[in-house]
Amino acid sequence: MRGVTFYIMRQIAWPLAFATLTLTGVIWLTQALRFIDRIVNNNLAFLDFLYLTLLVLPSIIAIILPIAAFCATLYAFHRLASDSEVVVLSSTGFSRLALARPAVFIALAIMAIMYAITLYLMPLGSRTLRATQYEFRNDLAGMVLLEGVFNTPSDKLTVYIRERDSNGDMLGVLVHDIRNGAQPITMMAEKATLLRTPQGPRLYMVNGNRQQIDPERKSLSLLYFDNYSLDLNSYSQKEGQAWREPSERFLHELFWPNLQNADDVNNYNKLIVEGHRRLVTPLYAPALILIAIASVIGGEFNRRGQGQRLIAGGVVAIALQILSLGVAHLATKSIILIPLLYATPLVFLIGAILMLREPATQPRLRTA
Repeated sequence: MRGVTFYIMRQIAWPLAFATLTLTGVIWLTQALRFIDRIVNNNLAFLDFLYLTLLVLPSIIAIILPIAAFCATLYAFHRLASDSEVVVLSSTGFSRLALARPAVFIALAIMAIMYAITLYLMPLGSRTLRATQYEFRNDLAGMVLLEGVFNTPSDKLTVYIRERDSNGDMLGVLVHDIRNGAQPITMMAEKATLLRTPQGPRLYMVNGNRQQIDPERKSLSLLYFDNYSLDLNSYSQKEGQAWREPSERFLHELFWPNLQNADDVNNYNKLIVEGHRRLVTPLYAPALILIAIASVIGGEFNRRGQGQRLIAGGVVAIALQILSLGVAHLATKSIILIPLLYATPLVFLIGAILMLREPATQPRLRTA
């Protein structure tokens, strides 16, 4: 019995690993393309780019893992049935539920992994990604200023440079500051350099002038300087107490939001539904796995093949995923429907178990 259990588990494990890595890689690549502009516009290092893209992996895996488990289980049991191994094991006394037991062990392991992802790794990755993106977006000292064009690293700052020398210093620099809309400031310098300091990023300019218009006197104030240091830290967009999205919150922050915060009150339903969805999502792994098994061995044996059963199993799995999205949307509109979040995977799970039960044997009539 133990040898058969490990054998079936191996038959599922290899396709599961392949499907998970393949699907995760494809989706991760599409998500990583969003950060390409960070490399171009913010001079982002490859390791920083890799770090940003890795932060989205928990969210990707939470979606991919149940689907990969369904595909791997469907493939493994179809192969076992095609090679008549299911028939041989059934003839030696293995019931359908006994054959499904190894897959249930894998489903429980996947559930544990998914709970770790949805309850901890996913919100941690989402909030870290947001904080890191904010940091890179406002790293004015690391920005790339193009030659011959007007660069706008901030909505209050415009920088123009004529060219760069062999050391990377900027030549022929114009800086336009509109932090105070009534008194815009324009600075011009022969040479400038971007520096990182403990106080924040600074633009160090040499041999230039600072022009400012006095709106009351309607006169131009002109100041010539040999050296001038412009603090760029004040141009960064301050994040402040930005509202955390549901995907960035841990479970206790979803179920017990701050009702003193207007945004939390306005999005109360969305927060509560997201909390319950975190608890429900791992249940889809055993439901999909048992649907895959039931679609292969849940009916009578057919020597002509199992194409129709495989298609039916795929349709049921897709229907379950679509239904889960619809129920989540309805629950957001009315939290009274939250029990449907739990009922959806459980109904399909129970239905798959019932299909795997052995059919009742009909007593034979004796003839005289």
